[in-house]
Amino acid sequence: MRGLLQRPLLIICSLAVVIAGVIAVWQVPLPGHAAKQQTTTTPIKHVVVIMMENHTFDNLFGRFPGANGITEPRASNPLEGDNDHTSPAALASIDGGKMDGFLPWEQVQYTQQDIPNYWAYATQFGLGDDFFTDVPTNSTPNHLSWLAGDDPGLFDGSHSSGCTSNQNALLYSKNSSGYFWNYPCYSVPTLPEELTANGISWKYYVSSPNWDGPRYFSALDGSPNDIQNAAQFATDVKNGNMAQVSLVTPIPAQSDHPPAFMEAGQDFVTNAVNAIMNSQYWSSTAIFVTWDDFGGFYDHVTPPSVGDNLGLGPRVPLIVISPYARQGYISSADNPNGKPGEFASFDKFIEENWGLPPVGTRDANPNISDLMDFFNWNQQPQAPLILQQIPYTKLLRIATVNTVTVNGQTLAGTIVPRYGDPNTTYTYSVVYTPKQKPTVANVNIDGTAYPMTFVEKVSTGNLYQYSTKLPLGLNHSFTFTFSNPSGGTVTLPDNGVPFPGPYVHPYTVSWSVKPKEGFSNQPYHFSATYKSDNGIAPTVAQVDIDGQAYNLKANCTSNNSCNYSKGVNYTYTTMLPVGIHYMRFVFDDSTDHSDEQIYLGSEQPVVSEVMLTNSNVSPASGTASTPYTFSTTYTDVNNLAPTSANLYVDGTSYPMTCVSNCSSYNQGALYQAQVQLSSGKHHFYFVFTNSNTSWADPFDPDEYNGPNVSAAGQPPASSVGVGTLWQPPQADPDDTDFTD
Repeated sequence: MRGLLQRPLLIICSLAVVIAGVIAVWQVPLPGHAAKQQTTTTPIKHVVVIMMENHTFDNLFGRFPGANGITEPRASNPLEGDNDHTSPAALASIDGGKMDGFLPWEQVQYTQQDIPNYWAYATQFGLGDDFFTDVPTNSTPNHLSWLAGDDPGLFDGSHSSGCTSNQNALLYSKNSSGYFWNYPCYSVPTLPEELTANGISWKYYVSSPNWDGPRYFSALDGSPNDIQNAAQFATDVKNGNMAQVSLVTPIPAQSDHPPAFMEAGQDFVTNAVNAIMNSQYWSSTAIFVTWDDFGGFYDHVTPPSVGDNLGLGPRVPLIVISPYARQGYISSADNPNGKPGEFASFDKFIEENWGLPPVGTRDANPNISDLMDFFNWNQQPQAPLILQQIPYTKLLRIATVNTVTVNGQTLAGTIVPRYGDPNTTYTYSVVYTPKQKPTVANVNIDGTAYPMTFVEKVSTGNLYQYSTKLPLGLNHSFTFTFSNPSGGTVTLPDNGVPFPGPYVHPYTVSWSVKPKEGFSNQPYHFSATYKSDNGIAPTVAQVDIDGQAYNLKANCTSNNSCNYSKGVNYTYTTMLPVGIHYMRFVFDDSTDHSDEQIYLGSEQPVVSEVMLTNSNVSPASGTASTPYTFSTTYTDVNNLAPTSANLYVDGTSYPMTCVSNCSSYNQGALYQAQVQLSSGKHHFYFVFTNSNTSWADPFDPDEYNGPNVSAAGQPPASSVGVGTLWQPPQADPDDTDFTD
């Protein structure tokens, strides 16, 4: 959910006043925190936390000698795309601690050959295999946890700009009472505030809004220490400007976030670590390298509970680099006095190092590691380990442009659709970045090369595609090989592990869920249509909701009357509690499960206790003297009145009043606001809040079009079709590969 809140700017004549005001804001001590001397309890005077993206411990270090890992099939580099790692998918994957809800393509891992620099750091310094994400979800909530020593309740955070978001950018949240939606701007205490109050310098480096933790806290939003350029960190180190505490997120294309190359992420970390090791800071620095969420990848260790209904989430690696790091040390659950670590452990280490109190409940938890076991303060300090950047090709990129429509969905990726039957046409796509035409442009399917065709220019190069039908089989694979302008050819993936798929079955499945958004007191209908090339019934027909499998019922009287060649509809109906629900369909037509296929639902059902419907403006067009009536219907299944009811037109808020059915909110109460507007095109949305949750219509980045207003004395503007959605201009899809 994107969009910047347009704020009025105050014009201040004196630049000195501005500077003084900024200094005052960032130097005010927290209540009860008197400023202290910058003394430390250890030789560490500088702490650097580098938080990469989207990998579990087993996915990166499952084969590391002596670590608590498992062996899985080797992953291609890069991966074709992202796995679902939202909170509903995470909870379904964890499945109450069984760790059995992961998809086959999520159960892969890299080897020492794929991640040599990470492996070298873990071998020479320290590696944690008992370290967990704070929240079982995607990036943003976990970034907030390492700033606040707590998650303020955010449970899913893709596409948001925190305190700078539009007011309809409500995000999925959770606390001890359950699930709700709220605005992602928080006023809880944070570690950076505590550092500032105690005279300890800090900087946060970021190049992606989703990873910009300070934006989500009202006291940090707009801080001059929130550096909007991740590459600036290495420059600051080289120039002698490294803060005492540095929180570093990567450049998106160098983040390890699929489909980024693993070499790129290692190069980012290596550049930062080399800069420190080559500087005056090495002798007094502790560097922590970790990954901000599980990325949908499998890990075999069940996350411990910390009793707050939010965490912990799946395990991720932790590499600890310092002159005082124990060489070759692995911090495991079976170590003496071993305690699980999490992102709040960084806060705990920093607070103990500078003698500060905890800022949240997680860093105050005595059962959470302070990471001190990684260090030996009495050892001979380790020398720097300067590593080289890892070369890799940038001539081929994963295609993220839209390529084909299946089941009403516009799909994108290297191969679409991912599954089908022998009558399905499969389209392979890749982007070639050089400007000149390649002399070789092939997709290699099951070992045979086929020439690809140029389709169109995209923001990062030239899109090439090849379409074909394939025989039955679940072991199809493919690579791309193109000419290198410097000579020879390059192949994607670059580690010799082909991309898997597509999966060609003797049957096809299409699916739906209705409604996609609704209340907790209504039924939800899950539907899938199974069509068999061989005219046989499925042996498995299930819908998996939140990790639990339910048998679908065939809508025909008996197997004898079910025409599987033409297609048979299967359904399951149930009630759902409040929340966003994970959904997938599972079908098989074999008796030994050798032909089983998992079909991911295109939509996750959203269940709320509050909703806004029938939103509109009347008239849809007019002049500047026309009164415009904005209307929406507010429904609360618990019959709670809203505590606030607001219309936003072009970002300006207007209070709304109930005009009908005002004592029966569970039946739907009509709210209206009448506004006169200046000439021009306008956009609007609604935001309501009660004591439990908030709701918007529509949610950011969408807004409703309208009204169109002509200047007084001119003919009324033509209707804009109220009810249609307006979105701010979007970047090219090829520029938005890495978003959470």
